[in-house]
Amino acid sequence: MVNSLKPIVNFVIRASLGSLLLGLIIMVSFYTPVFSTVGLWVLNRLPIPEVNHSPRPVLVPSDHSTLNPQPSNSTLSLNLQLNHEPTAYVVLGGGLTEADTYHEQTNNSDDQQNSNTRQLKSSISASYPAKKGTEETKKQVTSAPLHQPDIVLNKYSLIRMQTVMWHQRQKPLPIILTGVESAWMQDWLNNHGIENIITENASMNTCENARFTAKRLNLQDVYLITDAYHMTRARRQFALNGIHALPIPAALPMKKGWLAPKNNAQHSRRTVYELAAYARDVFAPQDNCRQASDVSFETLLRSRKPDEVKTF
Repeated sequence: MVNSLKPIVNFVIRASLGSLLLGLIIMVSFYTPVFSTVGLWVLNRLPIPEVNHSPRPVLVPSDHSTLNPQPSNSTLSLNLQLNHEPTAYVVLGGGLTEADTYHEQTNNSDDQQNSNTRQLKSSISASYPAKKGTEETKKQVTSAPLHQPDIVLNKYSLIRMQTVMWHQRQKPLPIILTGVESAWMQDWLNNHGIENIITENASMNTCENARFTAKRLNLQDVYLITDAYHMTRARRQFALNGIHALPIPAALPMKKGWLAPKNNAQHSRRTVYELAAYARDVFAPQDNCRQASDVSFETLLRSRKPDEVKTF
């Protein structure tokens, strides 16, 4: 009896040791470039629905003048040419942050940009006074800063702006900005001499980015700009809404490397999140993605600056 159990016991021991070793390898790789590199390889091979390329109007401006579409009750179609070449850059917002303007004026360090901004921990409304007579008001009176912070693009959005600016100068096409960050992104591009811009201002997540962009404009083929880990999930959402997206990955603010375990861990966490989010979108789509019919066309055009800002 004992002898007959030995093979089973040996198998269990070996399986346990193998699982422990595999867990240690994964845990160690999480803090190296290996984990995110393998994860990105997997993400890039996940299926994306094919888009039916039936001929229909796509966004091709007749010249390079500024596009300034007016509100309408129907999807805006900006004209004229029928083809399957990308006709615009679509940039997904990466979030906003608050800048300490006083600190910006007094800090002369080389790492000024990093130290001048921090991620917002709550909605923008939390920065402003609460109703009189509440405990929150008392706390804000004693702890509120002497000046209100400015709202600026965070590093994720900023890198996406730099990416689209470089590509737009190589191949001029209209730029479509999607997300409640759009007003800030448009300001940044305007300040850098780029004005051929259209905004969609209502979306709060990737699913809404795709749905509302498809409602805002009659598009067929675009270049899509977001970070590499987010790209597959974003392209899938745009494909589900009839838009074929060619990827232009934007870098993440933190660079991974063998001597940067903290940065590697951030890349690894981003990998895990996007793998899980892709699976969620396939098997249990999020219930906080509004239908295109839930949002009016005027809402898509209305800037959220400074109200109702998405924060991270």
